[in-house]
Amino acid sequence: MIRRTLALPFLLVVVSCGPALKPLPPMAPLPEPPSESPGPVNTPAPSGDRIAEPPARDPALELLRERGLLVPVKGIFASQIPDTYDAPRDGARVHNAQDILAKRGTPVLAADDGSIIHVGKNTLGGNVIWTTDPSRRFAFYYAHLDHYAKGLHDGQQIARGDVLGYVGTTGNAPKDTPHLHFQVVRIVSGKRYSDGPPVNPLPLFTQMGITR
Repeated sequence: MIRRTLALPFLLVVVSCGPALKPLPPMAPLPEPPSESPGPVNTPAPSGDRIAEPPARDPALELLRERGLLVPVKGIFASQIPDTYDAPRDGARVHNAQDILAKRGTPVLAADDGSIIHVGKNTLGGNVIWTTDPSRRFAFYYAHLDHYAKGLHDGQQIARGDVLGYVGTTGNAPKDTPHLHFQVVRIVSGKRYSDGPPVNPLPLFTQMGITR
């Protein structure tokens, strides 16, 4: 079990620096389960003269925004990540995730405290890890890892900034473009956590990638 310590102070995105990284070309989606990017929940459009009601307050998401997330790649600022959340994938859907480019072997870090749901592999994601936030209301997906940190196992407790693995190109990632595919989804089923609606992680990053 990884020893927990106090999280480092947040570095606000508004003061982060560094050049933007070049976005990746479109890639095929990962299969279910676990999926690369579960599709967003569809909401019906208002009909006739009916006025659309404002979206309901989401306390869980508000709490996640207040906590903020650590950029899950060592040394990377949020301002360096090109927003690919709405980028097209396979001509039928959008990315619903962020690709964070870095040198091969750069440590991949836990974005938040929580626990490991699954350490495994799939065809398109390659070496992948699923973790949760402390409330177990959100799942975090890390894909294309070169390899895992030693000793990781399902059910393990983790702390923000713990090293989970290392940036690579496993799965369907371009072999000359190492990066981390990072996704946040709402957990609506304990057994099918990848089926939940996605959340754009980029606005949630309030701390640069720093190891504990």
